[in-house]
Amino acid sequence: MSIPGMSQHSGHQGQQTPMPGWGTTGTGGGWSGASGAGGYPSPSSSFGTAGSGTPGTEPPRSVLGDFGDPMKPRRRRRFRFGWLGALLPILFVGFMVIGVPRIAMSSTSSNELLPVGAFTQVDGRDVVLMPYEADGIWIWDDVFQIRLAAVDVVAGEPIWDVQLNEDLIGAAGVIAAGSQYLYVVTDYGLEIRSVADGHREAGPDDIEGLGADYLAAYAAYGYDRNLNAIVILTSLGEYRTLPVDSLTATPSDAPTINAWQSSVFADSSGSWMYLDSDWDETTDSAIVGESRFDYGPLSPGVPGGTVRLTGPSGTVELPGPIYNGEFLLEVTKTPAGLLSPEQREQMPTSSDRSYLSYAPAGAPGGLVLLQSTVTANGDEYRLDVLDAATGTVVGSTPMGERATRVMTAPGGTIVVVASNDDHYADSFALIAPDGTVSLVEVGVPDLFGRRA
Repeated sequence: MSIPGMSQHSGHQGQQTPMPGWGTTGTGGGWSGASGAGGYPSPSSSFGTAGSGTPGTEPPRSVLGDFGDPMKPRRRRRFRFGWLGALLPILFVGFMVIGVPRIAMSSTSSNELLPVGAFTQVDGRDVVLMPYEADGIWIWDDVFQIRLAAVDVVAGEPIWDVQLNEDLIGAAGVIAAGSQYLYVVTDYGLEIRSVADGHREAGPDDIEGLGADYLAAYAAYGYDRNLNAIVILTSLGEYRTLPVDSLTATPSDAPTINAWQSSVFADSSGSWMYLDSDWDETTDSAIVGESRFDYGPLSPGVPGGTVRLTGPSGTVELPGPIYNGEFLLEVTKTPAGLLSPEQREQMPTSSDRSYLSYAPAGAPGGLVLLQSTVTANGDEYRLDVLDAATGTVVGSTPMGERATRVMTAPGGTIVVVASNDDHYADSFALIAPDGTVSLVEVGVPDLFGRRA
């Protein structure tokens, strides 16, 4: 029977043309001999006749051994992880769930200083206690926080950083600090905390001598520098006195009540203490020792101005031009009840709660702080520190926003906080007694969300 498209062959064919790559002599692993049906090698001719003893051409030898020989298993080397192998998947999952979100969210958090701070010492180091608002999304922390940081004013490094409360918007200020305890007021009341590490010692409702009679109001607490004590207005309308470095409040005496009855009150929010606080006062002239500094225009209608220094040797004009220049002042607030008769006469109205006094910032250390914009039309500010005797610039830094609060530490280091019209910056400038300037950013979280 014939099948269309295929040629007919007899059951036994002659020598076939070898396949490419295979020899005809049986050497080198080639196949030879008669072919079977369809052109494939015949088993009898390729491997010899069974029982004849006549060897045929050997097939290619397998790497696994000869046919009929037992296979020798190859030993596979395995790296045994042991407990580490079991731990690696857990670590990977933990990093994806916890680490990656924290890394991503650390870059999205923001801070805003609340510049009612105080100075103290921790382990012999001068520190500034600075509260601030922090927002961001943290896995274990609160989304919005008010925190308190202690920063070494010489090294510019945080010593500790603690959470005060959970708030979207709030007020916090350190109104006094001793060698053991600091006293921080928020809209929730007064807290007493350790100077060493910031942990809470008491407050607001468990201060001995005050207890449940406390007021959840920022303005119900004030610092009396004459007594070195906190004066407290209670929810009963009574007054308590809490000495600095003490945990116990006692009833106030009559002179203290008379001095403070118009200066502490049950205001539920301390926000008025900040941007509307009149701390951001500046002047176009400053007198330090025998030197007088004046800022004025170069000439009418010309952008920019110049600083003139008048001293014992005459008047010199400092290099310019300088755009929108002004000298910074350090403002001190004194409660109305603690004013001297002379200060009372200078108060604009009798209803004012505090008396503001001004002094050129840096004057005790022989420095003058000059603030200006980088360009004539810009709103990016810079800060220059001038030697009061010569007018030489001894330090300088970009500020971004304009300076709002200036505070001087007992050791002479100056802290300058900046803000715009709506919020404070997240960093402050440290000016060393020699005039060198450094910027310190507060509350910067690491990759795992830790701030200190």
